[in-house]
Amino acid sequence: MTVDGRAKRRRRQSYAANAAAAALLLFATLFAIVPILWAVLTSLKSPREVALYPPTFFPHDLTFENYFGAVFNNGTYLHYLLNTAIIVLVATCLCLLCASHAAHAVARYRFWGSNVLMFAMFSTIMIPGVAVVIPLYMLSVEAGIYDTVLVLILVYGAWLTPTLVWLLRGFVIVIPNELEEAGRIDGYSRLGVFYRITLPLMKPGLVAGAVLIFANIWNEFLLGYSLVQSETARVVQVGIYANLTEVGVQWGRLTAAAVTAMVPVLVVYAFLQKAFVQGLSAGAVKG
Repeated sequence: MTVDGRAKRRRRQSYAANAAAAALLLFATLFAIVPILWAVLTSLKSPREVALYPPTFFPHDLTFENYFGAVFNNGTYLHYLLNTAIIVLVATCLCLLCASHAAHAVARYRFWGSNVLMFAMFSTIMIPGVAVVIPLYMLSVEAGIYDTVLVLILVYGAWLTPTLVWLLRGFVIVIPNELEEAGRIDGYSRLGVFYRITLPLMKPGLVAGAVLIFANIWNEFLLGYSLVQSETARVVQVGIYANLTEVGVQWGRLTAAAVTAMVPVLVVYAFLQKAFVQGLSAGAVKG
């Protein structure tokens, strides 16, 4: 085969590979977007049109009745949103506070049993939530905090802190130890060096971790359903489930509530997307 023939063959192979990659990405994109688009369009249909068979993809008569009935004029659902926002905010602050200090300790200090302690902490990441629901339920009842916002804050904080420690550890490792030693020479305590030097340099990881925690807590259902029973402390994802009634599923209201619950996550990710991706990439490379 001539040189030109080999070059043409390589170009054809390159085109085929690019086309296959584009087709795979297109399929993955449609696989992710079509269910969301279907939910949005269903939320804009009347109850009569939702029940039609065969179903219609685009609504014939556009209506916002489901949004006003299930969200805007529903004080109970708005209360669920407020509960979820409070839980996310407090649990995120708690995770960042604990994980930043723990990541610094894991990266900088070695003591007897430290490797075992690290392994035990990081291994909790692999435990599925369903495996600890019953112990958490019994523990919350014995502690007197079952069916409260506090139990969800503590459980979510304990659940996500090891993941955040693992993420932030990579940022601490690459911060030159000489910077902290220079701070100690200048008269700062260990905590003073951490707060004045190390913590500001961990900012990309803290932002990425905050977005990760926010998305995980906001979308979590199992623990919120198992540890809270009353409407007083119920979270939004469990509130959406309330549209599954004994007489049937109110699909229009359910999808309207689900679409509304997606908006905060999309807004947060849209504003912090660049920082989130940079933080995860930096942590992966540096760790």
